[in-house]
Amino acid sequence: MARTRILATLGPATSTDAQVRALVGAGADAVRINCSHGDDEQHRSLLAAVERVANEVDRHVTTVADLQGPKHRLGALESDPRTLALGEKLELVEGPGPSPSPEVAVNVPGILRALRPGSTVLVGDAAVELRIISVEASRAIAEAPRGGTIASHHGIYFPGTPLPETSLAPKDLHDLEVMVREGVDWIALSFVTTAQDLRRARDRIHDLHPDQLPRLLAKIERAEAIRHQVPIVEAADGIMVARGDLGIELPLQDLPVVQKELIFAARRAAKPCVVATQMLLSMVHASRPTRAEVSDAANAVLDGADCLMLSEETAIGEHPVEAVRYLREIAEATEPSLWTGNEFPLLGREGDLSGNELHGDEGAVAEAAVRLAARIGARAIVVPTHSGQTARLVARLRPKPPLLVLTSQPSTFGLTGLRWGARTRSVPARLALDALRERARTAVIEEFHLSRGDKVVLTAGYPVEGRPTNLLNVVEV
Repeated sequence: MARTRILATLGPATSTDAQVRALVGAGADAVRINCSHGDDEQHRSLLAAVERVANEVDRHVTTVADLQGPKHRLGALESDPRTLALGEKLELVEGPGPSPSPEVAVNVPGILRALRPGSTVLVGDAAVELRIISVEASRAIAEAPRGGTIASHHGIYFPGTPLPETSLAPKDLHDLEVMVREGVDWIALSFVTTAQDLRRARDRIHDLHPDQLPRLLAKIERAEAIRHQVPIVEAADGIMVARGDLGIELPLQDLPVVQKELIFAARRAAKPCVVATQMLLSMVHASRPTRAEVSDAANAVLDGADCLMLSEETAIGEHPVEAVRYLREIAEATEPSLWTGNEFPLLGREGDLSGNELHGDEGAVAEAAVRLAARIGARAIVVPTHSGQTARLVARLRPKPPLLVLTSQPSTFGLTGLRWGARTRSVPARLALDALRERARTAVIEEFHLSRGDKVVLTAGYPVEGRPTNLLNVVEV
C-alpha cells in the first residue's frame, strides 16, 4: 500500500464514471479539476462523476480545483511568427496588439512600471530570452542576445520582476465561487507570490460560503514566491511545487534543490506538499515511463513529498490508468527506504520540531505515538481527530506502521486526502474511550487485515472528543 498520495488530473481521457473508477482503482487518492480548461458545466459534470464513484467504492475521493491564475502572454503580432536576429533590438509596448515591427505587444497591464534595465524576459517555453536595455513611459527597449522565433499569444515570463497584480484574476474569482459552492476539498491558487495572495483568497472564500471552507494549496511557480516561501507556507494549508512555470522562472539547474527545500519546509510545518508537472510525461503516448521519470518520481518520494500529481498523463493521455498504476508502484517500491536507520526520516531523531503547535502537548504526543509504535512493533497507529490536527503531526514523522484516521467530520476526509499515509474512516462523534478502542480494533482489522494479537497504538483526547490529543493507548487486536 503506497503511503505517498496520488493526485490525478481529470480531462477528456478521464471524464466518465468508468474512467474515474479505473483511476481510483489503480491508486488515485485525489482528483484535480484544471480550471484553465473547460467550462462550468464540464467542471460540475466531472465533480458529479467523482461523487458517484466515491459512493460506489465507499471511500472519500479528495477533490482539488486548480485555478488558472493570471496568464501573461504576448499580444498579436503583425508579422506572425516573427524571427528575431541575434542581438536584434525591439520595443515592448503594453496592449493586445497587433503590433508592427519593431514593436512587440505585451498583454500584461502595468508591466512597463515593473520592468527595469537589466530585467530578463522569457518568451514561449523559455526558448527566447530578451534583456531590457531601457524603460520609457510608453515602451521598454529590449534585445534578443541569442535571437529566436516568437509568435502571437506566446506565454511570457518575468523572472525576478515583482508583477503588478494579485494571483486572482476575474476568471479565477468566478471559478472560485463555482468550486466553493460545489464543495471541493481544496483550492489550488496559481502564481502565488506572497502570503497576502492567500489571505485575499481566504477572505473571498469566507465571503462566499463561511460554513464551507476548502483548504488552500499555494502553487509555488514564481521566483518571487521562493523569496517569500516561509510566510507562504505559514499562510497556506499546503503547497504545490509546480515545476512547469517554476522551471522557467528559475535557472533549470536550480530546480531540483529548490524542490527539496520546499518539500522540507512543508514537512517542518506539518503541511502537505504536492510535487507536480511532468512526473511521467512520456506516458501521454507511451505505455510505460522512461527510466529518468521513474528516478524523478522515486526521488520525490525519498525527499518526503506527501503527494505526486499527474497532469497531461491522465487528462489527455493514452494510458491514464497505467500512469497511476506505475506511480503507485514506484512509491510502494521506494518508501521502505525511508525507514533505513532513521526513526524520523529526514527530520532527525528528535523530529526537529518547529512552531508552537509542534512544540506543544499535541506535538509531543504525536512524537511519543510514533516512538511507542516503533518500540513495541505496533502494526498500525490509529488517530481519532476532529480537525485533522493530530493526523498532521503524526504523519509528518513518517511512521513505519500504517496510519488510520478516525473522524466524524466530513471536511477532515478532504484534508487527509493529500496527506502522506493517512487512511480515513468515519466514526460517530463523542465516543467514550472504551467504545473508541473497540472501534479502532474493528477498523484496523478491516483496513489493514491485522491478525489476533497484533498491537495498535491509539491516540485520544480525554475525557471527550474535541479536547487536544493527550492520551496514548496500546490496543491488542
